[in-house]
Amino acid sequence: MKTISLPLPLALIQPFDFPRKLGICERLFAHMLAERGICWVQTGAGIPWKLDLSNRTHRWLVYGKYENPYFLNWAKENLPTNGVIVDSGANIGQMLVYLSQYVPQGKVLAFEPGTEQANWLEECLDIHKQLPVEVIRYGLGADAIQKYLQNFGDASIHGAWAAVSESEGEPIKIVRLADELASRGIKIVDLWKLDVQFYEIPALEGAKDLLESQQIKALWVELSGENENSLQIREYLALFGYQCYSFDRKGKLYRSSDFSKVHDGLFLPGKGGKNG
Repeated sequence: MKTISLPLPLALIQPFDFPRKLGICERLFAHMLAERGICWVQTGAGIPWKLDLSNRTHRWLVYGKYENPYFLNWAKENLPTNGVIVDSGANIGQMLVYLSQYVPQGKVLAFEPGTEQANWLEECLDIHKQLPVEVIRYGLGADAIQKYLQNFGDASIHGAWAAVSESEGEPIKIVRLADELASRGIKIVDLWKLDVQFYEIPALEGAKDLLESQQIKALWVELSGENENSLQIREYLALFGYQCYSFDRKGKLYRSSDFSKVHDGLFLPGKGGKNG
């Protein structure tokens, strides 16, 4: 495995966080990176990964922290080194490259039902035996059933956008998180990253007992602004005493109330609900 050389300015700024970093780097480096196509490259997480640099979502991994850097900073500071993480919708490992390094004595259960995505992820993990990751080729839901995984967009996106479907796409197996944890003797989850493209409620229903007893210590959930799915997720988790938090521009955690611009929420146990 040989990694490509990055432009010197990008290599110098890669370890540092600053506002609008992904957008700035995309304007400066997108063209020269895109020409390299599929290759192994040093990521902002400090380890090499196989990426398709013609895909902007893959290039983001080169620039630095994928999605919300404040959340990743929070995770690094708050997760125990022997913690358990559930990464549902692991895809090719966009968040896993960071999260798995935060729990070196722990465990990451990476749920990814898509064949191409899971193959890609396992190929990368083959050269990172030190990462405590188990790839589980299932989706999460309320029951153990068969569904389908439908990819959106052309083939070049490599599964970056895929959603559970009733009748179209690749056949996949859906399992309950509670069952998968029980089969491994896992009683506590320190963080559940939930990004399953509008299939969040069924996934949560498959962990109802764990949520009710607050055995899941934190959840990072895609909300996509103020919409019906976001509201359903917040209301469902509120039943079990989980409160939704976000990060301000300085990275400080605060209770969210205006969800019109909130794309992800950090849910933590608090007062209220069945356990309040």
